[in-house]
Amino acid sequence: MKKRSLKAISLLLAALLLGGCAGKSSSSSQAAPAEYAREENSVSVDAEAVSADSQAMGAESKPVVPAGRKLIRTVSLNLETDKFDSLISGLETRIQELGGYIEQSDMGGNSLYSSSSPGPRYASITARIPVNQIDGFLTTVESDTNVTNRSESTQDVTLQYSDLESKKKSLEIEQEKMWEFLEKAESVDTVITIQQRLSEIRYQLESMESQLRLFDNQVDYSTVSLYIREVTIFSPTSQDSAGTRIKKGLEDNLRTFKNGVVSFVVILITTIPFWLPVLVIAGVIISLRRKHRKNRKPSPAPIEEDETSKSQKS
Repeated sequence: MKKRSLKAISLLLAALLLGGCAGKSSSSSQAAPAEYAREENSVSVDAEAVSADSQAMGAESKPVVPAGRKLIRTVSLNLETDKFDSLISGLETRIQELGGYIEQSDMGGNSLYSSSSPGPRYASITARIPVNQIDGFLTTVESDTNVTNRSESTQDVTLQYSDLESKKKSLEIEQEKMWEFLEKAESVDTVITIQQRLSEIRYQLESMESQLRLFDNQVDYSTVSLYIREVTIFSPTSQDSAGTRIKKGLEDNLRTFKNGVVSFVVILITTIPFWLPVLVIAGVIISLRRKHRKNRKPSPAPIEEDETSKSQKS
């Protein structure tokens, strides 16, 4: 009987162990498809979002930024233009339309088309553009100018941001406890010590909040640095075909001739007060000299009659 009871117990334990293993395997097998389905759904949603964004912006699809990441994007462009004034005004209008703002602006030089000494004019603009509008803005800028250089960088500040947030929460908890201790404090020394600590906590919290706001601004608004130079001939960025080079040469020569004619006319008109009086005085002097020469011209001598003609008359 004892042997049978031992066998029955052993069989019961084996059945329980097998049942537990089967239950774990079935639960894991059911969880795996569920997780796979969630991942597949998230991938499909991300793909739809990317396609919608690319259609809205009219650009190629780019990798999706992981949710919750704090990325600071900075772009720098060196540009050339032969329409300096219209480009600057267009950029300012476009930045405002996109909800951005100009952080810094500097301009100088002389226009290549003015009568003064040639420039070239230049402009240095640092703009802050919303991160969801940056690609469309860059596309517009590059289509309206000749890009000679472009650099871009992305800084991930997720860890710094999370660390600041956790420290801020810890300080806030400590601040609440210090307030509770202050209400229960009985001695003056204890009150002074607690107040000093509260002042330190308040200073640290303000510094952390300022740093978090700075990170938020840098993440939400990408920084675009534009260095624009006025030119009449664009710098080559790629090797053009013979036909394109001929066309550009003709356009450049025609533009140079036109600019030369305009400069000559401008100089001619602006210097009228100087050369017109001189021209009038020179004309008066020449006319007076001609009149004087006519007055001094000798009269013709009388013709003497010879003897034969005199005899005939007599």
